[in-house]
Amino acid sequence: MKLNAVNTFLALSLMSWSTASCWANAPFNQANQLPESVAKAIKKSGIPGQSISISVDKISYQNQQGPLFTTQKLIHWQENSPMNPASTMKLVTSLAAMEVLGPQYRWKTDLLTNGKIQNGLLKGDLLIRGSGDPKLIPEEINKMLLNLQSMGVKKIDGNLSLDRSAYESSVKETSFSDGEPTRAYNVAPDALLFAFNSFSFQFYPNTQNDVVVIKQTPRMANFKIDNNLKIVEGPCLDWRKDINMSLTQSTNGSWVALFDGAYPSGCQNATWNVVASDSDSFFIQSFIAAWEDIGGTWVKKPILKTHDPKSEFKPIVAHLGVPLYESVKDINKFSNNVMARQVMLTMALEKTGKPSNTNNSMKIIKEWLISRQLNMPELVIENGSGLSRIERISSQHLNQILLLGLNSRSKDYFLESLPIAGFDGTMRHRLLDKFRKYVPNKKEVTALQSNTANFPNSLKKYGAFIKTGSLVDVRCISGYVVSRSGHVYAVTSFINDPNARNGRGIHDEVLSWLLDDGPIHQNNKAH
Repeated sequence: MKLNAVNTFLALSLMSWSTASCWANAPFNQANQLPESVAKAIKKSGIPGQSISISVDKISYQNQQGPLFTTQKLIHWQENSPMNPASTMKLVTSLAAMEVLGPQYRWKTDLLTNGKIQNGLLKGDLLIRGSGDPKLIPEEINKMLLNLQSMGVKKIDGNLSLDRSAYESSVKETSFSDGEPTRAYNVAPDALLFAFNSFSFQFYPNTQNDVVVIKQTPRMANFKIDNNLKIVEGPCLDWRKDINMSLTQSTNGSWVALFDGAYPSGCQNATWNVVASDSDSFFIQSFIAAWEDIGGTWVKKPILKTHDPKSEFKPIVAHLGVPLYESVKDINKFSNNVMARQVMLTMALEKTGKPSNTNNSMKIIKEWLISRQLNMPELVIENGSGLSRIERISSQHLNQILLLGLNSRSKDYFLESLPIAGFDGTMRHRLLDKFRKYVPNKKEVTALQSNTANFPNSLKKYGAFIKTGSLVDVRCISGYVVSRSGHVYAVTSFINDPNARNGRGIHDEVLSWLLDDGPIHQNNKAH
């Protein structure tokens, strides 16, 4: 090693050591400092400080002209660094969608025909045209078909066509690949996305008869389960490891799901979601079964026909899906990737009136940010879900999104969509011990009620309301914390490092410090 290289190495080592030391000793409220408990958690994790970005702002209500809520910076550790946010990017997508489209926006799925209805018979083909409804689930298809039935239709004599032209084919492209194409989190966007294009298998062991009952949704015509599972004694840990599963489709369109192996008795029930390789057949066979389930009949078994855009079809049923805010709740509570992507694409579809693509959707989000006086030069949006190797945002700017959300007309829907630590969503198992042990005293209850009086109802209670994000080398949190005495904080923390999986303790310590009024105690000590 050359002398200059040695000197550089030693200088960097000393810089790293001195930085770690000053975390514990310097006053908390100065730039680029971390509280002692967080610094210790970082040291314990083995993750270098330069792989971490943390922003914490105290939120205050102001009773004057301008925004209702403002912030005061508390921690800004490397907060300007562009970082991969993983699923916390969904906060940007979901808030933008509610502001651009309105929280009550509803997707439309149309039924059209080239035939006529006479004496209870629909003589002609059916065309199903999608607009990207992210929650077109079996219950919604049933409502659509009940509307058709209410028009007097009892039998259908015709074939089926699908219209997915609301999206360009490029929307299925992505930089992300983890070698798991059949896993539900990897489902690609689809203008006629039905039931997340996934089979859901539910397992119910019957130990008395030594059998495992397997149920499947959505119900499909020409679908069979070949169940050869045996129950074995054991806990419900990695329950899928001893099960072989295959899903095959024959040339006539029928499906067979084969299960072999051992199912542990400790699993009272479990669910296995598998992506369908043929989305056309998945939709058509489900549609056929749904019509039969409400008492409708087919004169002959319908087949899938390629839709000719020049053919004349007239609309007969326009089905409106669930409101956008309900989809936003699923997106953020349960970190649903494909729903986030569909929501992002919908903005471009509605604003341009043309088949949607990711580039147009990204432009609309950036224009929305500029209209709110937010300039984020480092922002990279690939698909809006965070399931990406290239998406980037700084922790400082994601905190600004949190402040924008609190000042938004959609703030109640936005806040209600966040997972609650120790209670639900992706945060349901986090900080459980802390919440179980906490018993508020009278002084804290009074302070909490007073300090949160002007905040939305969701932030009038002690807790952490946090969107999580994770990839193999990424761990992130972003959201709001309401402390014991009712101080409200916006917090975003990113870890981008090969050892990011060790970073949960860092994030939990940041949240715990805020829950315990850490900034207030620290400032009192400083004085």
